Amino acid sequence: MLPPFPSGCRLRTYLHLLQNMLISAPAHPPSDTMQPATSAAIRAVWEKVHSPKGFPFPSTIAALVELGVTRYRADYTAATVTAYLDGTGETDVAPLPAKHEGTSGKQWSLAGLREAIQNAQAGAGNYHDFSAAVVNAGVADYTTYIVGKKVVYNGVLGESHTEWFPGAKKD
Repeated sequence: MLPPFPSGCRLRTYLHLLQNMLISAPAHPPSDTMQPATSAAIRAVWEKVHSPKGFPFPSTIAALVELGVTRYRADYTAATVTAYLDGTGETDVAPLPAKHEGTSGKQWSLAGLREAIQNAQAGAGNYHDFSAAVVNAGVADYTTYIVGKKVVYNGVLGESHTEWFPGAKKD
């Protein structure tokens, strides 16, 4: 809801006030469906993952499991990552710490996606490098199913690829 337009106020001043309110509002406040401490702990994991040093995938999964996360979705279009807790319906939607070029107009390339996955599994680069490579391969979002031991990558036209965790049994 917008604040009332003050009498005697110039339109330009009012618009400037509104702009400052929007700029100072947090884009993704802490989740209102989750305990603040859990939300903060999940977001700390994302910060480690997106740091220049990175956080290995197995360590990321272990940290999230310890917090009760069963799956998460990284959405490059919305620049968010959503964590889902086990059986509670609780979610946390956080901003992706690393920004990438938009996903629209990117051509789906299964070969490019597979190369990015292989590089990540070989320990080449960090998560930012991986994200840039998968976005360039046309990935708009992906969901990691921790219990199901797989990641499903999606393109903007409905293309998809399922990558099983190393050593996981396929259905």
